[in-house]
Amino acid sequence: MWETLGTAIAAVFNFSALLWISIGTVLGIVVGALPGLTATMGIAIMLPLCITLGPELGMATLLGVYMGAVTGASIPAILLGIPGNPNAIATVADGQGMARNGEPGRALGLAVTASFIGGMFSLLVLVLVSPFLAKVALSFGPPEYFGLALMGLTLIATVSGKNMIKGLIAGILGLMVSTVGFDPLTGSGRFIFNNPNLMSGISLVPVLIGMYAIGQVLVSASDESQMGQVRAFKKEKIFPSLKELWEYGRTILEAALIGTGIGVLPGTGASIAVFLAYERARKISRHPESFGQGAPDGILAPETANNAVTGGAMVPTLTLGIPGDGSTALLLGALTIFGLRPGPLLFRDQSAFMYTIFLAIFMANIFMVIYQIGGILLFVNILKVPPAILMPIVLVLSVVGAYAININAFDIGVAVVFGIVSFIFKKTDVPLVPMILGVVLGGMFEAELRRGLVLYQGNFFGFFSRPIFAALFLVTVLSLMWPWLSAYIKKRKGAAA
Repeated sequence: MWETLGTAIAAVFNFSALLWISIGTVLGIVVGALPGLTATMGIAIMLPLCITLGPELGMATLLGVYMGAVTGASIPAILLGIPGNPNAIATVADGQGMARNGEPGRALGLAVTASFIGGMFSLLVLVLVSPFLAKVALSFGPPEYFGLALMGLTLIATVSGKNMIKGLIAGILGLMVSTVGFDPLTGSGRFIFNNPNLMSGISLVPVLIGMYAIGQVLVSASDESQMGQVRAFKKEKIFPSLKELWEYGRTILEAALIGTGIGVLPGTGASIAVFLAYERARKISRHPESFGQGAPDGILAPETANNAVTGGAMVPTLTLGIPGDGSTALLLGALTIFGLRPGPLLFRDQSAFMYTIFLAIFMANIFMVIYQIGGILLFVNILKVPPAILMPIVLVLSVVGAYAININAFDIGVAVVFGIVSFIFKKTDVPLVPMILGVVLGGMFEAELRRGLVLYQGNFFGFFSRPIFAALFLVTVLSLMWPWLSAYIKKRKGAAA
């Protein structure tokens, strides 16, 4: 063991390896910060170069891109209200809320700190219990994935706030958007109108760019009084103190567990993890009314979960050869190109390489913090740019990001259409998040429900024979009923007193 660990240390802690991990992390942060450019795209860009570097150096660089891109998405989410990728959607509300309150540096500091904690927590889980978690992931079938999607969709009710009816309408519209394309079971086309661009459905990223970026540009352009204004911000403490982290310790721990757990499940992605972590943080917060206005735990929870997904997604990738998400699918492809076969035997036969992977993830998280710290004072200067100059730049980047996903001009049109929808929503006080939740989870909800019904020959109650689904369903029902239950309990206590 000590010999293989020494080999891994020598492979990572040398000038060349640290330089490449550093380059990968910087590139990842830049890619993550640009609307529409995801970690998957960053890894795809670097993959041809990394193949020439060899397995240890190449994989270390790609892991740097992966970690950096996941974290970088919080920068525009906090400063501009535009998530760099879907993983940062839940950070927008309180991140921008804190930035509007004149504390953008503190919001970025909280995000970086949470990202580091989440990344390190999931790395520890990856090192210690990855084989066990991989076996748990294998026990998930259509009913369990349907249960997760159902749990996520119930959040529509809570994120709608006071606009419950409007939120439900937005959520239904999101579910309708998710049905466009080929039927997941029969293969028949739905709502494609003989347009080949709609055969594979409507991509999430152009929808996201339209709803948050182009919609914000249209709102700003419609208010001439704001186009020349520069947002003021004060010199504030950037990083949270140990006392503050201890105060939110439960929130951070539960978010890390949620992110890692969701990451372990192949195909789920971070979008559902960040919303579940955000909602859980709101429920256990001492001041739930502050959520959406700049609550620190409203930033800590989704950002911790976001980065915890990275280590979690590596568990099935390395132990089973099953990618946890799109980014790890490319990492899996890179391992195959290098002649390495992921699976249980990889830990036995290539132990030195596995230690190299672990140390590379560790260093990528370290570099991520270093570069984010160095960049925070630079990033906040974006707020000094007048909207009349900043918004056209955002619009151009949005168009480029929408096009770059599939190299298809049709996606630009999708982004523009949803930008107009977002503009209408904002002018009529319809919340955006319920619609995004519908788009993100609608596909999983429908496909896994129908697969489960096929599995149990149309008998939905057969799902309850699976303990994990029964537990997920019970948690979902209790979460929906909790407001009434807590009110009833308080009323009974008051009557008893």
